[in-house]
Amino acid sequence: MKKASTLSLEQMVESLQQEKEALAQQVKRLIRAEGKLYEYQEELDAQLKEYEQLYDFNRRLNRLHDLQSILAETVSYVIDHVGFERAICFARDEESQSYQVFALEGYYDPAEKAAVTSITLPLSSPCLSSLFAGCDYLVCKTDRHHKTSCRAESQEMILFQADGSDRRLAELGSSFLMKDYLIYPLGSPALPQALLVVGNCENATFYRKVDGQRGTVLALGNLAGVVSWLIEHRASEQRYRQLSEELERRVQEAVDELRQKDKLLILQGRHAVMGEMISNIAHQWRQPLNVLGLVLQELQLTQHKQGLNAEEVDSFVKRSLAIIRQMSRTIDSFRHFFKPDREKVEFRVRECLENTLTILEGSFRMQGIAPTLEAVGDPTVDGYPNEFIQVLLNILINAREALTARKPAAPQILVRLFSEGDRTVVTVADNGGGIPEEIIDRIFDPYFTTKGPEQGTGIGLFMCKTIVEKNMGGRISVRNVGEGAEFRIEV
Repeated sequence: MKKASTLSLEQMVESLQQEKEALAQQVKRLIRAEGKLYEYQEELDAQLKEYEQLYDFNRRLNRLHDLQSILAETVSYVIDHVGFERAICFARDEESQSYQVFALEGYYDPAEKAAVTSITLPLSSPCLSSLFAGCDYLVCKTDRHHKTSCRAESQEMILFQADGSDRRLAELGSSFLMKDYLIYPLGSPALPQALLVVGNCENATFYRKVDGQRGTVLALGNLAGVVSWLIEHRASEQRYRQLSEELERRVQEAVDELRQKDKLLILQGRHAVMGEMISNIAHQWRQPLNVLGLVLQELQLTQHKQGLNAEEVDSFVKRSLAIIRQMSRTIDSFRHFFKPDREKVEFRVRECLENTLTILEGSFRMQGIAPTLEAVGDPTVDGYPNEFIQVLLNILINAREALTARKPAAPQILVRLFSEGDRTVVTVADNGGGIPEEIIDRIFDPYFTTKGPEQGTGIGLFMCKTIVEKNMGGRISVRNVGEGAEFRIEV
């Protein structure tokens, strides 16, 4: 019985010993796990710090608009926060088809800085071909035997690898004054707008190592992504600004051209009525010239038959001067029409109507047309009086031609002047048959005419619309009323 008890005690001790060993192993595993967790925590803290720095960096970049400032801020960030000894940013130059140094940091010797600044990398350089093939970065290292190895990687896959004495890669590193270096494309992957080169010199003990480790790749990849997005965004903004400026320039040129055409049309319209004006001068002067000729003949006959006394001479002079004054008033009416309007003035609309009717009085009389003017009040408007007379002339001449073509028994033109609210309204109505409904909406279009090329240019009514609506801020319209058409001008 005592022996059995002793055996049972030994088994319990052995069992406890095994449990102790198992617990010791668990404690060791927990200690190791705690160490790993501590390492992960440190890594996460480091990444969080990098992300905070990158966030601040991104905010600073967003305030920059030119490429050189963006690249200068980038190389400073690499030195201050990523931990490499040296950094260079190249920018693509379209004219020379190469990459040229735009910014660099970590070169404190003036001679070294000048040497690196003068570096150019042709787009056709074999060293860059793998970057243009879509890789994320290029890492080049030189070992203690002076052999250079290079890897071009994308999505954690090696796209290109060269081991051994690659003279071109070694020479490229020597020109950068770096032993080991990485190259990241910035901007469009197909043809990057810029390149970021980071690396260290020989015996760079206190700087971040050039390798393909996860931390290095993550830090530089995040940086390259931020800078690439901003460069492409700024390039898009630049293209948009250029397109916007080009569009604005073209619109301004088109507006200037249209304004010039409007001026030419007004001038052509004025020239088009010159023949009409000269004809009206002839009509206006024909009768007084005949009367003046008769007065002179009577003067000559009286002198030959019985001689002239003072009273008869005074009578002949008074009659002649009255005729000459009438002719002078006619000339004044025409002369004012041809004076250019340089600026807007306040003018009496009724006076313009009366002057216009005076100009056309002779031609109306020959066609048997007796125009009627009905005016309510004497309103004034701000605008260009001579251009306004030109509008009235065109409309009245069109009315006269319609009446001449239709030949109604009693040709009539009714001109009315009145006010509606703050607007002055002039209407010109005739009984010349009106305008066909199928073309009435087109008569103000440029070069639209129903008279044929030998009789009309199609610019008269378009010029009227331009003067009234663009130059004077009014409105002109037309409609058929009764036995003819009515033009309505509001200013």
